[in-house]
Amino acid sequence: MIKKNKITAAMLLLGLTGSILTGSGSCIVKGAAQTEPLKVTLLKVGKADAIAIQTEENTMVIDTGEEEDGEELVLYLKNQGISQVDTLLITHFDQDHVGGADTLIESMDVGRVLVPDYEGISTEYQDFMIALEEKGMRAERLKKAEEFELGSAKVFVEPPASCEIKDGEAEVDNNFSIITTITHGKNRLLFTGDAEKQRIRQWLKDGRAEKCDFLKVPHHGVYNTALQDLFEAVAPEYAVICSSNKNPADSQTIELLKKYNTHVFETKDGNITVISDGTSLEMKQDLEH
Repeated sequence: MIKKNKITAAMLLLGLTGSILTGSGSCIVKGAAQTEPLKVTLLKVGKADAIAIQTEENTMVIDTGEEEDGEELVLYLKNQGISQVDTLLITHFDQDHVGGADTLIESMDVGRVLVPDYEGISTEYQDFMIALEEKGMRAERLKKAEEFELGSAKVFVEPPASCEIKDGEAEVDNNFSIITTITHGKNRLLFTGDAEKQRIRQWLKDGRAEKCDFLKVPHHGVYNTALQDLFEAVAPEYAVICSSNKNPADSQTIELLKKYNTHVFETKDGNITVISDGTSLEMKQDLEH
């Protein structure tokens, strides 16, 4: 178990010399910089996802938290000197993923907007659609997998095979989650939205279920029986759970990750930064007490 509130002298030196990092907190380092870095920041926004992904010239955002988290996401990006988001990906339309999207679109220049191919029903989704319309933009509703570049990284997005809601069923947004794999040199980072067991099992069967170095754990760490198959298939070295003190990850999920020798972080403890140099990863958390 890694004690996240301790930093060795070597780790501190590497953290200070990495110009792309800011702040203080815990740090795990393996390897030294080789190429243009990729920076991923998972914001502390409660039981919600708001993730910024940066290269030297490009920015992607995966999900935008709740409605009240939009301003925090925009402030973070502006403090990073970012005025344009090249790609905004909303994994699905639950309010804790799409809630801040209208604020982001209203506040910054946004290029492509990628979403799953179904209509949401929440107020937050409607606000998102209105914000796009007022900017003269349209979301691209993904029907099939697609790959594109983000600086020196390759982004592979996989929507579900179907977003059909059968008669009599409640909306099942979580299992409509887009799953994203980012390949940066030798490193592979996997983002799973709120995928539950149906979506996970479909992806394991039909998708690109390869070993990864980093995993954004699905559905805020809520345990389900498909997680063992997922963790065994991707065997992440590091995992992040987007959680809150009020809604922490299930202990079964954390113990299962530890079974696969995965270092686990939760956003309830502070913003988490992941740095890839193409051959190794560095993990840093701004601990809040």
